[in-house]
Amino acid sequence: MTYQVIARKWRPQTFEEVTGQEHVTHTLRNAVEHDRLHHAYIFSGARGVGKTSTARLFAKALNCHKTDKPTPTFCRTDDADICHSCREIAEGRSIDVQEIDAASTTGVQNVRDSIIDTIGIAPARDRYKVFIIDEVHMLSTPAFNALLKTLEEPPPRVVFIMATTEGHKLLGTIVSRCQQFEFRTIATAKIAERLRFIAAAEEIEITDEALREIARAGEGSMRDAQSALDQIISFSGSKIEREDVGAALGIAGVDILARVIAAIADANSSSVLAVVDDLVMRGHDLRNFSRDLMAYLRDLLVAKVAGDATGALDLTKAERDEFAKRAGSFTESDLIRFFHSLTETEIALRDAAHPRYQLEIGLLKLIEMRTLAPLQKIIDRLNTLEGFIQTGQPLVGEPSAASSRTDRKTSQEHSARGSIKLKSTSEVIPSARLTQEENFEVDDSLFESIEGTLPSASESVSPLAPNRKSGPDRAKRHSSTSLQKAPAQDPAIDAHAVPAAGSMIENIKAALEKRKRMLLVTAFDAAQRVAMEGEELVVEFTPDAKHLRDNLAKPDNVKLLREICCDLLGHEIAIRISIEERGAQTDDAPISREDDERLDKKRMRKNAEQNPAVQQLLQTFHGEIVDVKRVEREPPSSSHEPE
Repeated sequence: MTYQVIARKWRPQTFEEVTGQEHVTHTLRNAVEHDRLHHAYIFSGARGVGKTSTARLFAKALNCHKTDKPTPTFCRTDDADICHSCREIAEGRSIDVQEIDAASTTGVQNVRDSIIDTIGIAPARDRYKVFIIDEVHMLSTPAFNALLKTLEEPPPRVVFIMATTEGHKLLGTIVSRCQQFEFRTIATAKIAERLRFIAAAEEIEITDEALREIARAGEGSMRDAQSALDQIISFSGSKIEREDVGAALGIAGVDILARVIAAIADANSSSVLAVVDDLVMRGHDLRNFSRDLMAYLRDLLVAKVAGDATGALDLTKAERDEFAKRAGSFTESDLIRFFHSLTETEIALRDAAHPRYQLEIGLLKLIEMRTLAPLQKIIDRLNTLEGFIQTGQPLVGEPSAASSRTDRKTSQEHSARGSIKLKSTSEVIPSARLTQEENFEVDDSLFESIEGTLPSASESVSPLAPNRKSGPDRAKRHSSTSLQKAPAQDPAIDAHAVPAAGSMIENIKAALEKRKRMLLVTAFDAAQRVAMEGEELVVEFTPDAKHLRDNLAKPDNVKLLREICCDLLGHEIAIRISIEERGAQTDDAPISREDDERLDKKRMRKNAEQNPAVQQLLQTFHGEIVDVKRVEREPPSSSHEPE
């Protein structure tokens, strides 16, 4: 007798033997017992979960001749008194139960020949004529449309059972005429239990670890797991160990996956590379390994988030405890980042010219990810640093004597170096804002990237110095504070004194050149007059250079000039950019319209600058008068005097 593979030999013989689909078999049994049979069914689900086998069992239940009506207790194949109908259905040669492969008969003519033209013929011997259409989603749209009327109003004693792995591809008009049953993927524990039964019947000695590995390799498919068991029996004979499973199937066992996770937790790069080398030497599929590692990370995340509260982990008690222990080495964010990164690696392996290199770099990236910190945590820490630098006091609670000494020592170091190096501890920043695990160190390299938010080295401000953008009363606090500022880089220039106009302008131009703003340097060179008038920088242009004045008067450029002047002088000053007249007009020379408009605008600007409300507004918002315009209003009387 020829050998029959395990997947066919051990097909379910009764509804009770269908593993993991109790919700389907229970409904079908009740329908048969209570004579509530529908004329069309759709069995949808993943491959190898029992769709076709259940369809055949249902056909047996409808046509078994043990009783004079449909029965859920039909004949088994190994029964001595099996009826002819059940035997022929099991062997696939029944006249009244036709199995149609929709993948090879997709056209409308195939449907007419095999179904529509024969459906009017009564069953030859059995009670029902049953059409089992496998992979029904492969039928063409015209073929589906040809079936619509037949499915809606079939002749008596006709039942359609349509099986598909892609139920979403079925037309809505087809689904609405059928009862749909969703077959689920089978739990690993149930697959292992069924394989243990088969191995015992086949007199195969196999360990529980090997059974778990085979069941896991099936990925929820009973047929795939049975085929894998058949392959391993051919490889190792009647005694199977866990190592035989990995060698025969080319998959990585749980021990290898755990080894990789342990290496990532310990930041052991050499161990990760050794695992990849071992996989390559054994001939494992690296892409399959990536998928297995993703599933392992998923289990770790579930163990970390919910433990066994949801029953989402299909593991034994010992395995759940082990997963919980390993998950304790990572945070939830770590595991999520690992999963997303490994997903990218798995996709890259699909077309990689050198899969080994791709996997090695992908695993090493997981180790490097552990050094990353969440962006929100970095922002919170920088905000804490900024507040501490500005106030010089801990943000929460009263400082201890030790923290006061630390503050004074840190302040002295700032004044001596002109740079910032701050190491926070639970004494300097209490644990109410930062926990002990979140202590961190920030040195000059970090503050070089955020130097725009801190005082420059030339100012050398102590941590208690006021913020230079602290409002309109900043100047008052400067004059009233008892803190001492470190001397400026040039000892001949006091921080609050106005330097000579020439040196000031040259310093401004040098700062603009350093920032590569050469157009602004050109504007300064083309200005008719540049001068320091008290606490105001005045830049005047001739009417011919109006375009340079407009460029220099842009808000971004004015803001840049204000920052440069503040860095040079140690405090903010006003900036006035204007167009100066060519010269005074004589009494004899007529004044042109353009000159009259310029003089009028100059008078309006002067009046605006002297207006107390405007001055308060500019001081409050650090604003600048860019342009003035005359607004004509409708007077209450007929006169049109300009206001």
